[in-house]
Amino acid sequence: MLSKETGDVYSTNEPQLAFNSRIAFCLNMHNEAVRALRFPPNAHKKERESAEKRRERQQQEQELAKHIAEEDDDEF
Repeated sequence: MLSKETGDVYSTNEPQLAFNSRIAFCLNMHNEAVRALRFPPNAHKKERESAEKRRERQQQEQELAKHIAEEDDDEF
């Protein structure tokens, strides 16, 4: 039985074409994913806290911290 000698596969353009098609697929998938992540402009920004609301919140936090500190002192 005689077999045909196999040629060098890498001497052809076939591996290069297969590699290019894989890269094209990956780039296309990446581009579609990036397009899917588009959000309305400034959607990530929350409403800014006004100065008055900020002062009220900080005052409440300070009162709570004092209250917790007093409770800790009472326990010892």
